[in-house]
Amino acid sequence: MRPRLFLAFSGRQRGVALLVLMLLVFLAGASWMLAQSGSMEGRNQVNKVTASAMAQAKEALIGRAATDVNRPGSLPCPDTNNDGVAELFAGVNCPAYIGRLPWKTLDLPELLDGNGNRLWYALSSGLRDRDEAQPINPSTVLQITLDSSPPSIAAIIFSSGPPLPSQIGRPSNAIADYLDGSNNDGDNSYVSGPPSAAFNDKTLVITREDIFRTVNQRVLAEIRGPDDNAPGAPSYGLRRYHADNASFPWADSGSDGYGDVGVTVGNLPYYDLKLPVSLPLPPPPPSHPLPYSWLNPNGWLPLLTFQRFSASSARIAIGTSTMDVIPCPSSPCP
Repeated sequence: MRPRLFLAFSGRQRGVALLVLMLLVFLAGASWMLAQSGSMEGRNQVNKVTASAMAQAKEALIGRAATDVNRPGSLPCPDTNNDGVAELFAGVNCPAYIGRLPWKTLDLPELLDGNGNRLWYALSSGLRDRDEAQPINPSTVLQITLDSSPPSIAAIIFSSGPPLPSQIGRPSNAIADYLDGSNNDGDNSYVSGPPSAAFNDKTLVITREDIFRTVNQRVLAEIRGPDDNAPGAPSYGLRRYHADNASFPWADSGSDGYGDVGVTVGNLPYYDLKLPVSLPLPPPPPSHPLPYSWLNPNGWLPLLTFQRFSASSARIAIGTSTMDVIPCPSSPCP
């Protein structure tokens, strides 16, 4: 009987050992899963902070383009010395067309990505805020590409991520210490991609459409006349013309800037509008005021179309951007 008791006892030991081993495996797996969960939660938080900062930067750049006084659609030079201020021009060009986001120039708080780095920013040179870049409008030729895309990108915002093993110079102002691969070689071709041992840049594109969807509305509002919330009677634009003539003008069937009686669809009759005086381009008769100084140098007038629905209803358009106009008979405008 003793051998049988020994065998039973030995079997129970093996069973307990197996249960202990299974418990250890389970605990190890649970620990690994918790670690992975915590790691994933941390990465998600980093990505959330980065995405928020980049979105704020994009919104600020589009707003800057839409509100520029002299060249709507233009953007500031990048910041190359990390002081938050857009660099001044070196001759007729930005000192560089990639650098850090000029957050102070854009009147932003210091924007940091989820890794605590300031954002980077690449600009298409055709949109620099300089006379020599004119004309700046929806037809302006753009220079930069992302992943070999067609050149329809106005700017790119970058988050550099944590340093790669080769990026040992931080903090610095050297692009190669932050941006990876062909993003730091100084040409107009940029790349994006999934994180890897050799690449961890994040990119956010600002397209031509992103910029001029908003800028077009600013231009159309100027042609319409004072904003609905402006105090007083309309002083220029289509609303001023209606206030003076009790009707909107006829469209211009050609390109001389004057309305032609009976023409309801055509070009904008800009010399018939009470636009603020500006540079004489092209020279009008003395009895007609001139458009804003930036309209002609930046080629906006040929892009504008006009439709007169009735004496008190009209539409102006730039491509697919439209604005309907009604009179402003009271003060302030309705």
